[in-house]
Amino acid sequence: MSLKTVLVIGLIVSGAFAFAQTDQEEPKLGVEFDATWVSKYIWRGMDLYDDHAAFQPSIDFDLFQTGFSVNVWGSTACSSGYVNSDELDYSVAYSNSLFNDSKFKTEYSLGWVYYDYPRISSDVADSQEFIMSLTWPEICSFGVVPTYTVAYLYPAESSTAVTTAPEIEGFAHILGLTYDLDIPELDMPLTLSWDITYNDGYGGASVDHDWSHITWGVSSSFDIGPGSFTPAVYYQSSMDDSVNTEDEFWTGLSYTFGF
Repeated sequence: MSLKTVLVIGLIVSGAFAFAQTDQEEPKLGVEFDATWVSKYIWRGMDLYDDHAAFQPSIDFDLFQTGFSVNVWGSTACSSGYVNSDELDYSVAYSNSLFNDSKFKTEYSLGWVYYDYPRISSDVADSQEFIMSLTWPEICSFGVVPTYTVAYLYPAESSTAVTTAPEIEGFAHILGLTYDLDIPELDMPLTLSWDITYNDGYGGASVDHDWSHITWGVSSSFDIGPGSFTPAVYYQSSMDDSVNTEDEFWTGLSYTFGF
């Protein structure tokens, strides 16, 4: 039995267990659906669909406020020629916080992701990732929130040919800042974001071990119907041609609802 099969079975069992418990008293299972359209699929600085748009739906299960969650996320290009790049990602995560009563409060998330390309053999294309994110929401009195994320990518199948997937193995280190800007005239905050990435071999043997790109973003969110609508705009300044030879500008539109 392949690792991917074991993973999918595990997700199904987890979901079934979660739904089976919804008739018990609080806390209950949380379910959130999201449908996102992006004008470009940019991941870790790389333009995966070569300037083409993508539709990226997902479903997230919050397992009874235990800190554990399960997520299934997909991506499909909105143009022809990328059918083999259809993607399904399965992830599990645990989130919590430390030092809650001090300005050094640290929110953390530990997760594991399986990147599945259903139209390509797992031996050739699939990969896995361990990821840890840290956020310090109280450390700056003026509202800026620092973040740090480290991700380790590696091949999904040990039998993969040496000349293909093992080359993707490496780390990515991402330092970021976010700030919620209140504008009374808009009656909703704008979230400003900035991050810089050090690519330590993540994504390919030809990738330099260097600072690869900087990303600026602005987004907002407002209620529509049973959920919320979030438009966003991003600009990437690419500093390393081994990751991306071009600066990038793209937009995203997301609709999210849950229960």
